[in-house]
Amino acid sequence: MFGLSVLIAFSTLGCKKEKTEVTDQKSANKIERATHSYGTLQMVVDPSFKNLAHALADMYMVEYPDVKIEIKEEIEEKAIKQFYEGEVPLLIVGKTLTQQQQDHMFAKTDIHYKASQIGLDAAIFITSVNNPITEISEKTIQENLYKENPAVTFVFDHPNSVNFNTVNSRLNLTVPKDKKVPAMGDAEKVIDYVQKNPKAIGIIGLNVLSDEHNPTIKKYLENVKILGIENPKGEVYYPDNNTIRKGQYSFYRPIYILKNEKGFGIGAGLTRFTGSQRGQKIVLRENLQPYYLFKREVVLKSEPLNKPKRD
Repeated sequence: MFGLSVLIAFSTLGCKKEKTEVTDQKSANKIERATHSYGTLQMVVDPSFKNLAHALADMYMVEYPDVKIEIKEEIEEKAIKQFYEGEVPLLIVGKTLTQQQQDHMFAKTDIHYKASQIGLDAAIFITSVNNPITEISEKTIQENLYKENPAVTFVFDHPNSVNFNTVNSRLNLTVPKDKKVPAMGDAEKVIDYVQKNPKAIGIIGLNVLSDEHNPTIKKYLENVKILGIENPKGEVYYPDNNTIRKGQYSFYRPIYILKNEKGFGIGAGLTRFTGSQRGQKIVLRENLQPYYLFKREVVLKSEPLNKPKRD
């Protein structure tokens, strides 16, 4: 018994992360557990990131069986407001807090929040496979979005969502007063709408359709297609890891985890896990661009760059 106690003591020496004492009922000895390894946490995510959030949370809970992560979907603007009001400890969204929001949160909670970029995603434009077009220009989007009697009908998943914010920010658009944002309520309804209205174009997140091995996604892609985007230079790019990483696809955006948790709890543990090689491979498996993991290309030449001098 003494040997076991010594082993536990040495195994915890030098660990700087926050720990809590619990009692082992069998031995009645107090042991320490890292606070990121047990308990319950609610994580709020914009619906565009729900597939990624579930994949990361599921793997973290496999790693730490005593952790339960509850995922709640909320449109980006509302989720961020809940966050800086101190109502939720962890978010996955497409932007960080403004300085004013940071100051408000600190005054209310005494917490300096942390933002960690974990990958790159994109807002994508989809239409029915029966629509003959394969691409659309930024100019066409600007000329028709939020206009009366548009030549092209656009529908979002949600107003004030990450996709709504991405498109408006990239094209410098604002919604006119008293103009209702055309939105269906979720990405699945957008997909259904464009199937039934072949000339319409839906705006959703890439992560919704990125897992091509998922039977449900395969079924969706039999009926809808992702459009290329023509930029002002006349160049057309489709959303994929390469064009998103290089910033060529017009509507790419970062993915952030925002944390306002004190100490090193589940939120910090999940954030660290997401930035690890295993976590970044999950991002890659979702067919998104990891932030910390890039493909390395090595160019081999037949001769060394610096030839050795002969005597």
